Amino acid sequence: MTRRSPAPSVPQVTTQSAPGRGHRSLRRVLAAPVLVVAVAAVGAVAASVASGAAAKANVSAARKAVAAYSGHPSAFPVTQPLRKALPAGTTFVYLQADDPIAALLGALLKPAVAAIGGTFTVIDAGTTASDAQAAASSALADKPAVVLVPAFVPSEFGTTLKSLTGAGIKVVGAGMVDAKPYGVQFVVGGGQFEARDGQLLADWVVANKGAKANAVFYTVPELSFTETAFQSFQTQMRKLCPSCKVRSVPISVTTIGATAPQTVVSDLQSNPSTNVAVFSTEDIADGLPAALSSAGIKVTTVGASPDPENLADIKSGGLTAGLATDLGVYTWEMVDAGARLVLGQKPPSGLLYAPSEFLGQKDITFNPSLGWTAYPNFAQRFTALWHPKAK
Repeated sequence: MTRRSPAPSVPQVTTQSAPGRGHRSLRRVLAAPVLVVAVAAVGAVAASVASGAAAKANVSAARKAVAAYSGHPSAFPVTQPLRKALPAGTTFVYLQADDPIAALLGALLKPAVAAIGGTFTVIDAGTTASDAQAAASSALADKPAVVLVPAFVPSEFGTTLKSLTGAGIKVVGAGMVDAKPYGVQFVVGGGQFEARDGQLLADWVVANKGAKANAVFYTVPELSFTETAFQSFQTQMRKLCPSCKVRSVPISVTTIGATAPQTVVSDLQSNPSTNVAVFSTEDIADGLPAALSSAGIKVTTVGASPDPENLADIKSGGLTAGLATDLGVYTWEMVDAGARLVLGQKPPSGLLYAPSEFLGQKDITFNPSLGWTAYPNFAQRFTALWHPKAK
C-alpha cells in the first residue's frame, strides 16, 4: 500500500528525537527491521589487543580527538547550495520497513521532501527479503526521481535496486554497508560513519582510562554495522594503547529493552577486571543502570547514539556518556543527496556523516525525553540550500 503526500508549504519541523522507549537509537532506526534470527548473547569473543606490551597509552592524542566532539557538535554536513532548485513535484519514494522506527524515519522525510518542493510516497517494504524486492519493483513501476532506502542488508533486494538505477532512478541509502554493488548510488551514514564512531569510542576510552583501560565492546550480530564499529574500535585501541585489553560480546537484537541488561551484568560478573563497557548502539543499555545497581557493579559506560532513555540515565549518573547523533539532520541529508544526484551534482563528503557530540552528565541541559539535536534550525539551513537565489 502506498500513501501519497503532495508537497505543501514548508511545515514546522520537530527537531528532537521521538520520546520514550518507542524510539531506539539512531543505529536501531537505521538498522533495517529484518526477520530476526536469535543468536547466542553470551560467549565473549576475546580480542586482547596486546600481550606483554609495556603499559603505555597515547592519552594526549586521545583527548585531542575527543575534544573535537566535546562541548559542541561536529560541523553541519553541507554548505554548498544546489546549483538550481529541483523541478516542482519531483517524486521521492521511501521504501519503509514494517516497523514503528521506520515510520519515524518516514515522518522526518516527509517534511524534508515538502521543503525541497517534491512529492513524497511511502511504499511498504515489510520485514522480509521478498517484501523488500516487491517494494522496489513497485517503486520501479511508479518511476520516481529518487528512491530512499533505510539500512536493509543490501543483498535482500537482490537485483531490484539495480533495476531502479538502470531506469535512471537515483537510489540513496542510509546506514547501509557495501551497498554500491547492489545499485545504491550514495549512502548517508554507511561504513565510514560507523568506522568513525568506533574510532571515537576508542579515543574516549583511552582519554578516560589511559593504559588501565580494560574494555568490553557489545555488538549486535543482526546489525552488521556494529561489527564495522568494533573493528575500527579495536584498531584504534591497538594504535593508542597496545597494552590495553579489549574483548567483544554479542547481544542479540531481540533482547534489547528486555534481557540485554542481565546479559551485560552476567558478563561483567564473569569478567570483574573490565572497567569500561562500550556499546555499539547505546540502547543496548536501556534498563542497565538498575541492573548494575542490583548487582553492586560499578563500571564506566559509553556508547553510540544514545536514545532518550540513555540520555536520562546519563543525566542521572546511571550511565557515563554517549556519542550522540542528530537524527533530524541525518534524515534530511538523504533528501539532499538525492536532489544532488538528480541535478548531476556530486553529494559532498560531509553527507557521509551527521552531526555528533560526546554528551556527559553536565551536557544534558535539555529535556532528555525529547532526544538531542545539534542544530535546531536545520530545516531552515537545508531549505536555504535547496532554493538558491537567482544570480
